[in-house]
Amino acid sequence: MGITSLCLMLSTLVIHPNRSQFFSYDSVTLTCGEAGSSDGWILKRNTSSHASQLCDSDWGVSNGSSCIIEDVYSSDSGMYWCESELGECSNSVNVIVTGGDVILKSPALPVTEGDKVTLLCSNKEGENRKNFSAKFFKDGVSIGTGPAGNVTFLKVSTSDEGFYHCELPTEGKSPQSWLAVKAVSAEPPPLMPVPKLVCAVLLVVLHVVIFIVCVNIHRKLVKHLRES
Repeated sequence: MGITSLCLMLSTLVIHPNRSQFFSYDSVTLTCGEAGSSDGWILKRNTSSHASQLCDSDWGVSNGSSCIIEDVYSSDSGMYWCESELGECSNSVNVIVTGGDVILKSPALPVTEGDKVTLLCSNKEGENRKNFSAKFFKDGVSIGTGPAGNVTFLKVSTSDEGFYHCELPTEGKSPQSWLAVKAVSAEPPPLMPVPKLVCAVLLVVLHVVIFIVCVNIHRKLVKHLRES
């Protein structure tokens, strides 16, 4: 968060696959900007041993606005972000590479309040392993067991934001990752409910019509009195 707070955020960093935890030798692609707006943006990272390190052949391969890391290692763990020559930047993404046997697959990018979000506890066998249970924790406190190795928030809320990790019975625990939830700003209530607004408009029209009719009647009466 400290990186992006120092510059104007005018780009978006997208990570594929969209998760923050990876096993060693997984492949990761990070892309700066959105379609048509990525020119001039470069990827940087802070790790335990390097600061503001550019994507290059030592750890990644540049491909336009993307940086591809074919095989990640524990040394690739760190904070990644995009930056322009003018000092503008993007959101930052925390990447965790573990040499352990368990990872938590949760969105690395913020989700929006009301979204359906699934957290998956995975071992190195990945999706090939079926029918296993996993324990899930939020901020170090157990939130229950997922009999299929996952837990789903049908409509995630800001109260679900926090640090999550999972545990498999024989393989152990995953690292913990932050699940960020963006609040949906409430729309301002209408000045007047539609039915009441319609009634008000009709009353105004009715009053105008009555006024015009009264004026016409008054003119006719005045004219008649004058003629008589």
